[in-house]
Amino acid sequence: MSDLIDSAPIDIVGLEPPSLHAIAYVSTPTGSFSDRDLSDLLLASRRWNAQYGVTGKLVVLEEEGEIVQFAQWIEGAPADLEAGFARITSDGRHRSLDIRRQGPVEMRRFPDWDMAIEPVDRDTFEAEADRLTRDP
Repeated sequence: MSDLIDSAPIDIVGLEPPSLHAIAYVSTPTGSFSDRDLSDLLLASRRWNAQYGVTGKLVVLEEEGEIVQFAQWIEGAPADLEAGFARITSDGRHRSLDIRRQGPVEMRRFPDWDMAIEPVDRDTFEAEADRLTRDP
């Protein structure tokens, strides 16, 4: 029995955690997008993200009670992140989707947020979008 205890640790192939990737983009809604629409979108996103380990933050520009622009950072395992992003790109409520960053990252920026949201005004949207979509 002592032979088992004194033996070298076993390296189990395939149990390394998956690499971490992120996608950052800015987009514009295709039509009217109210606070209610945003709440529905966030609820669905949070459920999906929690199930697949995707985290991130969404910055929204709101004018006169309607959402007029989005900036988002999402992060997760590559396969899960790509599946989540495919949901975003196939959603007909987006146009002018401008990917500003895509690829590996060393660590999560928003590890505890299945999806955080920050509404901002026109004066701060570009700065917040820039900060959100650039490399950490």
